[in-house]
Amino acid sequence: MVEYKQGIPRSQMVLYQHCIDEMVGEEDIVRIIDAYVDALDMDELGFRTNDNRTGAPPYRPQLKLKIYVYGYLNGIRSSRRLERECNRNVEMMWLTEGLAPDFKTIADFRKDNRNALKGVFKSFLTTCARLELVSLHTVAIDGTKMRGQNSTSEIYRRDQIEKVGQEIQERIDTYLAELDELDEREQNNGISENAEKIVEFTKRLKKQQRRIDKVAAVKKLFADNPELESYFATDTDARLQSDKGKIRPGYNVQTAVDEKHKLIVVADVTNEQNDKKQLAPMIGPIRECKEGLEIETETSVVADTGYFSETEILNTKEVQDCRPIVCAAAEGMNPSKSRCGKGKTVPSEDYENDAFVYDEQRDVYRCPQNQELIRISQTPEIDRHGRATNRYRAKAEICQKCPARDLCTGSERGRMLRVSANKREMAEYLEQLNTDTNKRLLAKRKELSEHPFGTLKRSLGYTYFLVRGLEKVCAEFNLICFTYNLKRVFNIIGFHKLMAAI
Repeated sequence: MVEYKQGIPRSQMVLYQHCIDEMVGEEDIVRIIDAYVDALDMDELGFRTNDNRTGAPPYRPQLKLKIYVYGYLNGIRSSRRLERECNRNVEMMWLTEGLAPDFKTIADFRKDNRNALKGVFKSFLTTCARLELVSLHTVAIDGTKMRGQNSTSEIYRRDQIEKVGQEIQERIDTYLAELDELDEREQNNGISENAEKIVEFTKRLKKQQRRIDKVAAVKKLFADNPELESYFATDTDARLQSDKGKIRPGYNVQTAVDEKHKLIVVADVTNEQNDKKQLAPMIGPIRECKEGLEIETETSVVADTGYFSETEILNTKEVQDCRPIVCAAAEGMNPSKSRCGKGKTVPSEDYENDAFVYDEQRDVYRCPQNQELIRISQTPEIDRHGRATNRYRAKAEICQKCPARDLCTGSERGRMLRVSANKREMAEYLEQLNTDTNKRLLAKRKELSEHPFGTLKRSLGYTYFLVRGLEKVCAEFNLICFTYNLKRVFNIIGFHKLMAAI
């Protein structure tokens, strides 16, 4: 007969043998959370405190912040789940000293302290700079998509709102007809044999009536705002985002990652659907970060082709102490190149824009057949890519007689070129990208920017936001990035060195 280890019978009464402090490891990260939050100046960061002296005393803001930091560090974000952890998790009980705020108190703390939570993220960067963990010599910026709290069924479009209203009304009419039929059966039989069905149809009817009221409100909103084309009912700030072939309501989160230890130095959120306009909005906070950390160095800001926008590059390339290095758009994506091939604007590759030679003195272009294209725009025009462009066109009668016309253009008006007004400046910028130093930085970009996203999405499961509204979402993302930085610093320098710094 094999003998196994036996536990203590559940009915046996025993004295608790340990104090709770002995149940938490001496070098556990929960002790770092406790020390760091206690060291913060909550008033300076702007945390709101409850000064109402009536009733029970309020919880300290430090206590509620510790709950959130521990929760986000362990992938626990729901206020109800955090409340449960306060009552059953030994580490959380140690952290809160046995206190357990209810979920409403926990949720209100996150809602009421949006700006202060951003301050916690920035404050920890000061500790990182003091430990010489950030250099800001090279920073990689990138964006990724995260889902918002908005289902696709709660998105209303101006051109479809009438159809949606009709579909809901048809359902209402169907439920009313079903209820009338059930009432008639009840009257004829004298007893209710379909009570459960009546209750179910009544619930469905009330739900559809609430939806028709919402549709009516959205119709009025469209009428009052002619420029509005779509309305996101649950989270009005969310926008449709394309991510890995799926289009869902959400946000475009932006990070700037330092080269030295892959720490996030800037965390921001936008509802723009791509990164074309995000270069300048990211360089500004990077400069503010350098100023706040008192780091005086030239920073190379590296970005992928998603940020390649002529307007953004020209607006930032002269910025002091921050040098943008943006990977040039790939062939077929570059707005300066026309698209050739069957059914495209240019039928043959031999007659691409690059095959036309510019005569600077006469301000004309010459085609491969040695015919001139004359400038037809008086002032630069803004194209769909945001570039300032000039238009050059060949004479229609010359193009119609040209033997290579079918290879060059299908337009009856003659071949036209749309050329950037800043072509020379962009040519110089693209030439700078080909230096060995810039090529090395561009090659290293991916391993910098993708590392935090992989950790946040795969390890911690942060692929969506719990809160609604751009401001709240930005605060939550800053809290997520703070816990990423905290854990990474803890893993790099260890418990004792980080505790000493705190």
